[in-house]
Amino acid sequence: MIEKTKIREMADLIASIKLEAENLKELGCKCGIKCVEMNVVRMSAMIKMLELDITDAADILEARPEPAMTY
Repeated sequence: MIEKTKIREMADLIASIKLEAENLKELGCKCGIKCVEMNVVRMSAMIKMLELDITDAADILEARPEPAMTY
């Protein structure tokens, strides 16, 4: 079974990818490059599937990152 912390790590990475995709879409819109906007829409659908698969599982498992070790 996958460790809870690994699931949370994946969920955090998915959130980061989603944010970057939204930034790319906004930049594409500002530059008037329609193909960028439309491809990000497609990417967003795939990101949403990852969210449903991983992020929801992380929330259900209440997976939290392990605290950093201090010396």
